[in-house]
Amino acid sequence: MNINIKIVFIALTTIMLSSCNNWLDISPSDRVTEEEVFTTEKGFHSALNGIYIQLMTPSLYGATLGCEYVEIMAQRFNLRATDVDYKKLQSYDYTTDYSKKRLQATWEAAYQVILNCNKIIENADVHREVLKGNNYSLVVGEAYALRALMHFDILRLFGPIYVADQNAKSIPYSDKISVSAGPLLPADTVIQNRIIRDLSIAENYLKESDPIIANGPMATSEDDNTFRFRNLRMNYYAVLALKARVWLYGENKTEALKYAKMVIEDPNRETYFPFTGRISDGDKNPDRVFSTEVLFSLFNSSRGSIFNNYFNPDNAGKYLLVPKDGMIKELFQGEEKDYRYYPLWRSTVISGENDPNANLTMVCTRYKNVEDTLFYNNLMPMIRLSELYLIAAECDETNSYTYLNTLRNNRNLTNVSDKIATRLTAEYTKEFICEGQLFFYYKRKNINKLKSGSDGNFINMSATTYVAPFPDSENKYRD
Repeated sequence: MNINIKIVFIALTTIMLSSCNNWLDISPSDRVTEEEVFTTEKGFHSALNGIYIQLMTPSLYGATLGCEYVEIMAQRFNLRATDVDYKKLQSYDYTTDYSKKRLQATWEAAYQVILNCNKIIENADVHREVLKGNNYSLVVGEAYALRALMHFDILRLFGPIYVADQNAKSIPYSDKISVSAGPLLPADTVIQNRIIRDLSIAENYLKESDPIIANGPMATSEDDNTFRFRNLRMNYYAVLALKARVWLYGENKTEALKYAKMVIEDPNRETYFPFTGRISDGDKNPDRVFSTEVLFSLFNSSRGSIFNNYFNPDNAGKYLLVPKDGMIKELFQGEEKDYRYYPLWRSTVISGENDPNANLTMVCTRYKNVEDTLFYNNLMPMIRLSELYLIAAECDETNSYTYLNTLRNNRNLTNVSDKIATRLTAEYTKEFICEGQLFFYYKRKNINKLKSGSDGNFINMSATTYVAPFPDSENKYRD
């Protein structure tokens, strides 16, 4: 992947879900394009690059599954009275045209990514002779892992509360090119027999081929970056971390701990993924995404537009996502020396005639541009080291506080020795701001009450609020 993001967005990534039967419809012209793309090694890498670009679109991790839609569902923000669509979403009203369109777009975009992963996997076997050396294992390993990632997040959004009903029907798992929809599988089948299967295949391919194992992320540019910037890819360590995340969601703490420790205890971990450390208050180029700790990230050369579109009060247009006054200070509870407090959060005054949020004073600057053009200025983190310490703290009762305090110490905080469940929730809330993980944490834990980000009242949570409904077109097709 060229760090200047000069990537060929090939025609393969424009294959869409059919509007007539809500599934995969491949025209003869697409077949011609497909045959041309997969006749060269460069074509396979271009196809894979196209998938990473797809993941960054607003319907997926560029907004809905990242900094915006699911973050509103996590009650992070105090919404303005004029943000009617967002207010409905914050109260888990999925019946509005706005939410229906957003969920439809995410469903379709996700299965488009899955389709393209399947195409790479299928054609890699057909044209194996063009993939020399480790290229076959590397390309196919990433494709399997990306397919698993996409299914997992669709399961987390549209699937049941796993801890409450893991046998409930959830989503179709598309693991081959087909013109017909697959059946809705039980959630535990999707987790244990599909997602974990794909991640295990990816792990086996990548442990033999991924250059990150011998050379680290290699986050410096050369003329050919095909095998560099491995933390912008679903690399070997990211696969191990994702397996830990999936196993924990699937209520298997033994396996979750095993895979978390595989990364934490890796002899190269401190060299490849060191904790970032202090972010200087006066630094004109603060590393607000803690880039050295990121195991897998998407690359967005226009990341500053996300800050301006959603979080910048000086550029507020249709939307402005800011927390309720006092919410951030309450979250940090006097621990303002926490590296995640400043400069990730900055005080400001938001005023305006009849503005009900005129007293809001904290703005999230995680995705605000730095002054210089630096690598981390474009990162949208997907999986980070800190999550593995939180997973280990939750899964290993004997050493819970050891793992938790390791993270806290590297965030400039002192040791604690009580209230592990409460402290884990606080860490998830502080650590993954704008990264789309908090709502899924609440859903995994089946927390029955959430405090509204706007009015401070408690919302009773259940399957009705935690489970996003299937798009109307999908329900119609299955009826």
